[in-house]
Amino acid sequence: MESENRESEPTHPFPIISKNPRVRDPTLKDPPVAIPSPSSSSSSTSLGPSQKRQNNDHSNKKRTKKTPPPLPTLPHELITEILSRLPAKSLIKFRCVSKSFKSLISNHQFIRTHLEKVKTLSKNDPDLSPEIVFSSSEPLLKLKSCSLYSVYNNPETDAAVLDYYLLKDTYRYDWVIGSCDGLLCLGIKQDFVILWNPSTRVFNRLPDLGFAKKLGSYTVFGFGYDSQMEDYKVLAMFCFLTKSVYGGSRYVTRIKVCTLKGECWRRLEDFVLGLPYDFSGKHVDGKLCWPVMPEGSVGSAWSIVAFDLAQEMFEEVVQPDYGEGGYERVLGVLQGWLCVMCNYPGVLADVWVMKEFGVRDSWTKLFSIPYLDDPLWFHYSVPLCIDVGGEVLLEYKSVLVIYNPKHGTFRYPVMNGATSCIEADVYIQSLVSPVVDGQV
Repeated sequence: MESENRESEPTHPFPIISKNPRVRDPTLKDPPVAIPSPSSSSSSTSLGPSQKRQNNDHSNKKRTKKTPPPLPTLPHELITEILSRLPAKSLIKFRCVSKSFKSLISNHQFIRTHLEKVKTLSKNDPDLSPEIVFSSSEPLLKLKSCSLYSVYNNPETDAAVLDYYLLKDTYRYDWVIGSCDGLLCLGIKQDFVILWNPSTRVFNRLPDLGFAKKLGSYTVFGFGYDSQMEDYKVLAMFCFLTKSVYGGSRYVTRIKVCTLKGECWRRLEDFVLGLPYDFSGKHVDGKLCWPVMPEGSVGSAWSIVAFDLAQEMFEEVVQPDYGEGGYERVLGVLQGWLCVMCNYPGVLADVWVMKEFGVRDSWTKLFSIPYLDDPLWFHYSVPLCIDVGGEVLLEYKSVLVIYNPKHGTFRYPVMNGATSCIEADVYIQSLVSPVVDGQV
């Protein structure tokens, strides 16, 4: 029987070797598996104190990550140079990086350095592009702004509402008095003014003027920088009718000035060089300039006076020879020069600039802009800007227009969110503070 059983078992001429080492020969029997008892299990897995420490050290080494090398420390001068080239809104966010960043960005000297860099680089850097601010009626007047770079280079531009110092009275009339170093000076119902930095969203309401309103009275303002005192000043000219010693009535102009550091209105001598037209003063080279109707003149007589912010004195500004009569003039600032837009209704408008303030021979006619239709009572505004390609941005019939003097062509940028563009001005992005402590 044993021999028969052995013969019935299969025989192989060669041993079977599986290609997969994990596959066993099915004819081989599994070896017996010893099931450890609880006592034997505990005794076999128990480790000594030294073995436990070795295992723990080994597992800790696996969990420990390699520490990256420390970042190199940049010199303070290099950090200042890098940050001074960034937009103001980015720097406002970077104040949260560290105490040292906050201290640097709030430093007065850094703010002035950043201001000069922005003035130099803003023409070629879209991120540092100046902004256009204007009034838009829809149906109430609202101040809006948009990127100057976008207006020139994009077919459409989004205009955003400036959510500045909001008053409960929504039926007020606000207008832009002027801009200087990134600060906007806004007039509120001819009662008071506020200084506001749209980039930092910091504002400062100046004290009330204290002028008692009278029938036929009006107030004009000017805003600029006194480089000698390193202070910003607002000038107010209150014009009102009074009885004349010779019978009848005449206008008298009271003058007050308010400095940012002083924050109080100070009375100056009355203005005696004529009657200021109802326009805001234009800031050029530390002076505020106004168009004035000379004393005793009639019709469209027009002269220019300048208030020296440092000396606090008025002087008359010489004008160029505009040529034959029949024109209307508008005063403004273009590329940092005092500018006069001389309009010949229905024909063209000449653009004059004074390249050296106070020097009559420095008056230069840059170009003329033709009228393509009958403007009726409308006329071109003083150009707001000239880009690097020579194209001129101005306002006409409450819309923005871009004129190319080289080719004599016009184009009309689309403003999303603005039905009209009134009293436009240009301001730069800066960290300059409208409050006395200078914190951004």
